[in-house]
Amino acid sequence: MTTEYPSRPPRYLRPALAVARHYTDAAHRASHEPFDHSLDLLPHTALSRRYGWSHHGLMLPNLPDPHRYLSLMVMSGTTGLQAFDFPHEAAPDDPQDIIVASASSGADNAYARRVMSIDRDGRFAPDLAEFGSLARITGTHPDFEIRLHAGDLDARVSMTCRPEATWFVRSPVWRHIGHVGRYEGEVVHQGVTTKISGVGNLEYARSVSPYVVLRRASRRQLPLQWFSYHVVDVPGERQILFTQLGAFGAIVETNVILRSMDGTPDRKLQGGHHRILETDDDPVVDAYGNERHLPRVFEFGCAGMSVVGTYDCPQRFAIGRGYISGYSAQVRLDGEEFTTRGYSEHIDERVPPHRSPGRRVAPIR
Repeated sequence: MTTEYPSRPPRYLRPALAVARHYTDAAHRASHEPFDHSLDLLPHTALSRRYGWSHHGLMLPNLPDPHRYLSLMVMSGTTGLQAFDFPHEAAPDDPQDIIVASASSGADNAYARRVMSIDRDGRFAPDLAEFGSLARITGTHPDFEIRLHAGDLDARVSMTCRPEATWFVRSPVWRHIGHVGRYEGEVVHQGVTTKISGVGNLEYARSVSPYVVLRRASRRQLPLQWFSYHVVDVPGERQILFTQLGAFGAIVETNVILRSMDGTPDRKLQGGHHRILETDDDPVVDAYGNERHLPRVFEFGCAGMSVVGTYDCPQRFAIGRGYISGYSAQVRLDGEEFTTRGYSEHIDERVPPHRSPGRRVAPIR
């Protein structure tokens, strides 16, 4: 069965979305200029009180077996968005003092999801972000080093990024960048060391949140119900980035970017769609007992580009209320066709989750 969101948002949202797109267009223009070092590794709590959450992430979409991908996903603070928050995970007296972090690859027992405190478990400086024993990022643009420890997985990655960052959003209230760079390193898993190298993505973001004002946890959330984000490895040291957001029962933003290490300016492609073609037969159950039938095969694309992805890695409960994984990708791009690999973050809250009656699910440790 194919499922797809309606493509047009409600009429009353369109003026606000027009303003938002003004800032995403400004961000795209900034992507054509050398990075000005305006963002570093500090969390939102170390910055102006206007910011309520921050994000750090590493996405490597194409690794050798058995890993196939490598991910670090960190959300610090409470966003106020349905897709990303479990309000009960935050401290009632300070919802900004929370880190929800995951690290994973596609190998067996190469996964961890942790809920931590910024004050107790984090160490931060402009050139350092450390999240308990799970992950550590050091450096300043263009050179970074990332270390991960999750289950049976230990990874070390050194990345040298191109001069220009990819700006997803650049506004007074939300700033989000992705550094594309060449990486090399090694992954140790159950005693086996695998050398890795390629082109990866290192992200940082910070944004406003209603909790800057509320200063307490709340179950009231903005209805962001659909989030799909992909990083696809393309021959010639290129990447496809695809983002789609859904709220109020419709798509509110689709963003497709083609970028390269060779100095070619980022190319923002117009339009875009995402379709789930097949789902798993059996549901998965997250750490809180919520059942989901996860996608197995999907397609996204726009004019001149399409990606058909088939998950071949475990889908890890790892980003907000959703999942992170890697997949085999059949790509058509500007008349060229090839097989490659992709990385995905996928959240779907359109249908209320089904909680199995009487079933106890142990929390992820």
